Amino acid sequence: MPNAAHRGHSVTAAHLPAPDATRLRQWCETNAGVTLGIGLGMATPQDPQASGSLRVASMGHVNAHMTLGALAVMQAGLTALRIPHGAGALEAATRVIATAAAS
Repeated sequence: MPNAAHRGHSVTAAHLPAPDATRLRQWCETNAGVTLGIGLGMATPQDPQASGSLRVASMGHVNAHMTLGALAVMQAGLTALRIPHGAGALEAATRVIATAAAS
């Protein structure tokens, strides 16, 4: 059994109205080379709602500039696709990183 102490402590899934997650994943990959994951376990592939979930996945080491880069690309995609979203996510992420670095 895998060691629980080595597991990630974050959830990186998002749910958008279908088919916006699929549209955003496609935009991010095509326009910025950022691949977002599908929403595992969110809906079966046959369910139309499956196109409404995504994951910011990582394989191995992830650092601040990778995380901020992925978030910035996602925000650019949301804006380009005119998918409604709130403001302030990047600013909040930079505050968390700045606070952690100052500790």
